[in-house]
Amino acid sequence: MSAIHEYRAALLRLIENRPSILPKGSSINNDTVALEAGRKRGSIKKSRAEHAQLILDIKAAAIKPQETRNDSNLQKVEKQKTLKKSAIVQRDSFREKYEKALAKIASLEYENFYLKKQLTEIIETGNTNNNVIDLIKTK
Repeated sequence: MSAIHEYRAALLRLIENRPSILPKGSSINNDTVALEAGRKRGSIKKSRAEHAQLILDIKAAAIKPQETRNDSNLQKVEKQKTLKKSAIVQRDSFREKYEKALAKIASLEYENFYLKKQLTEIIETGNTNNNVIDLIKTK
């Protein structure tokens, strides 16, 4: 495989964000294409006629990802905004349920206190027409 073919294959891998040597998300320029092709930095030179078209392709590929990155960044921002809004709605829903549960607990505690008070009054007065109360008295 000739050097130009290796450079083109490396450029294609970088465009598709599937590099084999460099980390994913690497910027696209002459040096990264050379490194991805397994060559040294600076091996793609403007002075070489066979590199002229390759350099133009690299420049075109370097501009294109910036546009898509900006779009993807906007999409990420919008996604985060919608996630934040849904989290706020969910938080408010949980807060409302929590406050209702606290009110229910307070109501049940009051009812329990009131029923215990009635039970002690019934036991103390001796008005036991119910077998359950007689069982409670014996304990």
